[in-house]
This record gives sequence, C-alpha cells and structure tokens, in this order.
Amino acid sequence: MKNQQTIANSIKIEGIALHSGKKVTMNILPQPVDSGILFSRIDLPGQPVIKVGINTVVSCNRSTSIGIDDWHISTIEHLMAVFHGLGIDNGLIEVNGDELPAGDGSSLFFCQLILNTGLQIQEKPRNYKKIDTPIYVKKKIASHNQTSIATMVILPSPNLLVSCMFTSPHPVCKAQYYHYSHTSSKKFISEIAPARTIAFWEEIELLRSRGLALSNDPDCAVIVDDDGYKNEFRFQDEIVRHKILDIIGDLYLGGVQILGHVIATQSGHQLNFELVKQIFKE
Repeated sequence: MKNQQTIANSIKIEGIALHSGKKVTMNILPQPVDSGILFSRIDLPGQPVIKVGINTVVSCNRSTSIGIDDWHISTIEHLMAVFHGLGIDNGLIEVNGDELPAGDGSSLFFCQLILNTGLQIQEKPRNYKKIDTPIYVKKKIASHNQTSIATMVILPSPNLLVSCMFTSPHPVCKAQYYHYSHTSSKKFISEIAPARTIAFWEEIELLRSRGLALSNDPDCAVIVDDDGYKNEFRFQDEIVRHKILDIIGDLYLGGVQILGHVIATQSGHQLNFELVKQIFKE
C-alpha cells in the first residue's frame, strides 16, 4: 500500500466557470495527513470549509456539487478526477465563487499545474475502499425523445478498472467503448485526463436559458449537431473517455481511493453517485 500524498506547494488558478460563465479564482493548498479533500468558499463571511463526502453532495444534475447549509460549490468532478487519478489524498481548495474554473473542459489543465508544482509523499499509509462483493445500480434515462436504461456494476479487483460503453440515439454519435486500467498516474494523464465532455448543439441554448453552459469557449467540449462534430477530437473515442473521467472523479466523493472494476453503460453523474452511495452504504 502506498502512503498518502498532498501537493508540494500552493497553486493559484484563474479561469472562467463552465456553467455560470463567471471569472473565478481558485487556490489549492497542501494539507496534513488524514485531512481529506476540503473546499472553502473564501467569498463568504467566515470563509466556510466543507469536507468532500457522501453527505455533502447536494446535486448531480449535469455536474457534481457539494454544499452545506445555504452555500455550495459546483462542477468539482474534473478536479476530483485529478485527485483520484494522481493519488492526492489531502488538499484544500479555496474558491471565490460557487463554481470551479473550467480550464480546457477536461482534467488535463489541472493535472499540468499540479505536476508542475509537485506532490509531497506523507508519513501515513493511504486509505482504500476495497470492493468485496458486486454492487449494481441502474437508472432510466431519456435522450433525444428516447428512453433507455443506464447501468453500473462494480466488481472485486485489486486495482481500479473502468470499462465503459457510450451510446446515443443522436444520428451523428456512434457507440464508443473504452477499458481503462488505473495502474499509474501517467496512464491517467495520457489516456483519460485530456478528454472533454460532449455537448449537443440543440441543447446549448436550452441550458443557457436555465443559467447553464454560459462559458463562451467553444473548445471546452466536443460539440455535435445534426451535420457532424463542430470541433476537432483529442481522441477518436473522446466522449467515452470523458465518461470514465467523470466516473473516476465521482468515485472519489467517498473520500478514499477505490479498488474495484466498474462496468458502466450510459452512466452519468447521478448514477455515478448512486453507485458511490451503495459502495459506502455500510
């Protein structure tokens, strides 16, 4: 078993939030062993702090949000994927708003900044959650006037594995499958971290009418309309790789590294969190 890690030095990040379109500043600070991942709203009186855990998740609607009382921080999944993928156990994220900066729409932006700063190995062993028996969840989903069943199962495994299938009734999108074996942070950085989410052009205006997707960066997502894709891929199977990125980020909502094999079809943040709740139910 490996020891816990934190970042070697503080990091300051400025950028535009994906959904609100607002400019935000975020600081990532080292923390001592057994601190876990903490978030703080430094724009609020008293600069309240919250620890990531199942009981602090308040929404999984198109992004993952944590909160307590009358405040929250949203779109944390890409940064949480970095912490899980790089093996960062302890850290404090300060942000002066209710959403994290989007970076390039993937986890690569955060990875590069953290690796430039470096990681600090700490003096206590890392905590893991080992899956001993299969756990299964499912959810009915609707997309493009069709309904289907999204499923996830996690099986016993000595390492974190994620096998994911993406399908869509949209005429342009094709089925994509990818199997990821998390054996090193280098694999996470090269195979998963650069992948961006999908955005359907027909849904963007609807999202904006609801106060979402207000960022003006057209390259922070894989955008598709009825005529095809509107920007260049980073991978031919970028969409399903981003689904795996989201799974890795949401799995870390339990606060510890997961050892198990996730098999997912049509997963999203809500189903990811349902699986996490079942994993830590006891």
